[in-house]
Amino acid sequence: MSLKGSYKGMFLVSASVILLAVSGCGGEKKAEKADKAPAAATQEQMPKGHPGAPSMQEDISKVQHANIKTQKAVSISDDVKAKWKEAQLEILDAESGASQTVTVKVGSDIKLKEGVRLKVEVVVPDYTIAESRIESRSNELKNPAVLVDLVENDKSISRGWVFRDYPEFNSYNDRRFPLRFLSAGPQTAKK
Repeated sequence: MSLKGSYKGMFLVSASVILLAVSGCGGEKKAEKADKAPAAATQEQMPKGHPGAPSMQEDISKVQHANIKTQKAVSISDDVKAKWKEAQLEILDAESGASQTVTVKVGSDIKLKEGVRLKVEVVVPDYTIAESRIESRSNELKNPAVLVDLVENDKSISRGWVFRDYPEFNSYNDRRFPLRFLSAGPQTAKK
């Protein structure tokens, strides 16, 4: 091997080392910037009016609550049962577009169409979850909810809670017959 060839080899090795050192340093700077960028970018890139972290946590809680459905036992005192004997509901038939407001006695059901009935199981005037059960904090309409069951051909197709003031917590979810809980009260006298 000639002297000229060995200088050429050393030059290539030296150039490679320098190139690696330069690109390595640049990579470290890029990595530093990348570590700092997400925090700044997330704040700056959020659209105007985008909810912050506390609101996102609240939304997560709502979703978790909506999935509760009726897993927990319902424990309502006799005083509450005696006072809240019916629920007023607004029911939409999404297929026909027809809407109706009905009053349904607790424990009863109404016919929505042939083979489809909606049952009101219980009215809770001041809904709360205490340990492993659902109960009423008071006998006043402070956080009213109604447990309903949509039955088609004797089979439950949608059962869950409907809240008057907080529909985002509803666990009842049927696209054909969406409904709103309007009010609750003692049984009205029949005329």
